[in-house]
Amino acid sequence: MIASLAGLTLAGALAAASPVPALRGAESCSNDSFAIDGKTVSVQVCAPSDAPVPEKGKRATVPLRETVSGAGASFVHETALTYHPGSEPSRTIDDVPLDKLGMAKSLHLTIGYRPGSVTLEHVLLVPGAVPLK
Repeated sequence: MIASLAGLTLAGALAAASPVPALRGAESCSNDSFAIDGKTVSVQVCAPSDAPVPEKGKRATVPLRETVSGAGASFVHETALTYHPGSEPSRTIDDVPLDKLGMAKSLHLTIGYRPGSVTLEHVLLVPGAVPLK
């Protein structure tokens, strides 16, 4: 019994000393899917729900994470948006090559942001400037 208590005490001490992974904050995400060359490509754009809201007259940088999947593969592309108060939504443009999905094309994205909300507003497939959204 003493050995069992000592083992529990040691296990508890080790658990307390182990680093605990940081909890991820809630995210706001948009989800869209498109038919490209007969395959479905999904695009999820996420921004932290607790993204910084600047004081009046100032700007804030909001990190964005784009997860693109299709054709049996997926990848993450990160970018950022400059949030301008009073100009809601603030927008950014991002180009995402699809070579990691085995496609020699890119998505030209227009992303809109309001604090707590992110939207994939427009999507063009290039080359060819084919509107997908």
